[in-house]
Amino acid sequence: MRALVRRTLVGVRAEASSLGIPLFVKVVSPPLEHRYFVKVIGRGYPPPTNKFRWCTDKLRIKPIAKFLEKSTDNSAVVLLGVRRGESTERDRTIAKHRTKHPLYLRQAGSSKSVIFGPLIDYATEDIWDTLARPGLPNSIDAQKLATLYRRASGECPIIRDPNSSACGQGRFGCWTCTVVRKDRALANLVFDDGFSQLAPLLQFRDWLIRIRDEPEYRCRWRRNGQRGMGPLTLQARKEILTQLVEAQTRSKYRLIGQTEIAAIKKLWNRDKQDPLYRE
Repeated sequence: MRALVRRTLVGVRAEASSLGIPLFVKVVSPPLEHRYFVKVIGRGYPPPTNKFRWCTDKLRIKPIAKFLEKSTDNSAVVLLGVRRGESTERDRTIAKHRTKHPLYLRQAGSSKSVIFGPLIDYATEDIWDTLARPGLPNSIDAQKLATLYRRASGECPIIRDPNSSACGQGRFGCWTCTVVRKDRALANLVFDDGFSQLAPLLQFRDWLIRIRDEPEYRCRWRRNGQRGMGPLTLQARKEILTQLVEAQTRSKYRLIGQTEIAAIKKLWNRDKQDPLYRE
């Protein structure tokens, strides 16, 4: 998915240029101290849950907000493919931030920018139908996208039996996502479509879920000095790093770099010297 997105962005930029459209592409990412593994392995953040979903803010919202703050415009429009009917939680969020205009939503935490959701009333079938239509943009390869969804989730783009169950059950997210109990897309790729190189990633992610709330992996004191389930212990963090590096070696995917590992070890040393840190 990451490779397809990056190829598509390069294609969109080139196509826009050829058509004289003033469009540029900027991929934003969180600063080193807010990256997922620096937070989990370095700082001891427990892998995200529905009740403590810190990843959305740190990894997605803040990098975009920071970029928009540097914009020369006084306001910004954030275009999202958000749609009603994707989930109960998504419908609640849309209702909470709706405006008088049916396609615009308020941007949480920002008074300057708004969200434009042109697909808000599209069904999944509408999405695939639109992608399958000939014409611009040529830089979006609908066939490759459909193949990826079919492999990962058994979705039925672009033609399906009207008597069968509806399409749209596929979900792609971070491969480390522990908010969902089971990552069906990753499991399908490993077990049904022969992508065995992804197995170490699936095993690591499932192991993270198992240990996340185990008392022996968590401090008995929180960082604010209160008793309770606190951050991951130093020993737990070292074990997670070992398991991650092993998954990287086995899968041959780059999962963590030396810069992140150096930042993680600095945070370990900080906790060792911090009198307020108690396991």
